[in-house]
Amino acid sequence: MPMISYPDLIIFDCDGVLVDSEVLASRVVSETLGEYGINISAQAVAEKFAGFTDEAIRDHFRLATSVELPEDFAQIVEETTIAYIPDELKTLPFIKETLSSLGYNYCVASNSRTDRLNSALDSTGLMDYFPKERRFSSSMVTHPKPAPDLHLLTCSKMDVSPEQALVIEDTPTGVSAAVGAGISVFGFIGAGHISDPKAQSLKLIEAGAIAVFDDMRQLNNMLRDGSAA
Repeated sequence: MPMISYPDLIIFDCDGVLVDSEVLASRVVSETLGEYGINISAQAVAEKFAGFTDEAIRDHFRLATSVELPEDFAQIVEETTIAYIPDELKTLPFIKETLSSLGYNYCVASNSRTDRLNSALDSTGLMDYFPKERRFSSSMVTHPKPAPDLHLLTCSKMDVSPEQALVIEDTPTGVSAAVGAGISVFGFIGAGHISDPKAQSLKLIEAGAIAVFDDMRQLNNMLRDGSAA
């Protein structure tokens, strides 16, 4: 059973950890790609690209197909997703209760751009939990996850060394970013887009997560015990 020290900072990913957004995001990406003749289901997008930036998805299909996706592909996806957020986006179960009872300093570091992150937090009632000084997005770095830059920036701004932090991530992309930054990671598999929790758990462990859980109510106990069960 891996042991962890009590962290000075918990860094939450947003999509798939705080809010159940990957189903919506994957649907928008699938529909947008379809407009350019690339047919891929929303579930396939979620399984292959959860945790990727929209720019990274655009670049992947530019290389993998003969389709020349537009430079503003990411902006198209961003604006469409933001338009759906107020009516469709929900928090993950028990996240507000968990944050309210969490006896640790915490913040959010998301591969979403700033506007989308702010919209997600505002529409789901999470903005008060994450004031501006506790919000970090891919807009703030040149190289987003899986590069370690966003996590390193977050630790620097929060005045905590990477060794004193703990990250909660739902994708191998996010886990790899945290590991690259020298931060311990818990993997979360409770989001709606995860069709095979066992397989996803193995992917997160292989990427470097020291523990995996599927219910936010477990987090406080895992931290309190100082262990990853």
